[in-house]
Amino acid sequence: MKSKIIYIVVGVLAFGILLVMSYNGQQRAKINEVQKAMSKINNQKEVTKQATKQLETNYNEADEKAKSSLIDFAKVYYTFSSQDDYERRFEKVKDDVQLSDENKKQLFSDGRDDTGGSKIDNLGIRSVYDTAVGYTSDKQDDLIETLTTVVIKVSSDTTKTVKQAVLLHGWYDTKLNKLVSIKVNDLQ
Repeated sequence: MKSKIIYIVVGVLAFGILLVMSYNGQQRAKINEVQKAMSKINNQKEVTKQATKQLETNYNEADEKAKSSLIDFAKVYYTFSSQDDYERRFEKVKDDVQLSDENKKQLFSDGRDDTGGSKIDNLGIRSVYDTAVGYTSDKQDDLIETLTTVVIKVSSDTTKTVKQAVLLHGWYDTKLNKLVSIKVNDLQ
């Protein structure tokens, strides 16, 4: 009888141990599943982080390119000392802009009076780019809106040099890497 009780107790203990081991094995499997899921989430998080960083880098590079393009345009547009310089301004910027014919016509007049004479040479008008500060304000699709406050020094044969502030408002196309629209607003 004693041996039967011992066998029963040992059997119950063995059964209990097997039951505990089975339960622990199930829990370990669940823990492994959770760890795999967490590993996947961490990998996705890293991929998303890298993609976000790449987008930020691309946007910041495009942002800087838009600002510097409009400032470079201003340097050429507002620097001339003769009729020839004045007329060659578009040639100097043509690779950096893709303006509509109307916008080009508004920006690049020939600088001549009604008789065809040169207002620039006749009045001795000179313009020199002084400084500029660029800003970007918005991005829509592939276009970045950029603003540049430009200070220029203007003089003529009959007047002393005066500083003038001008606001350039441009749209920069990130696919073309060119300014596609530019408007000039005098601030003074």
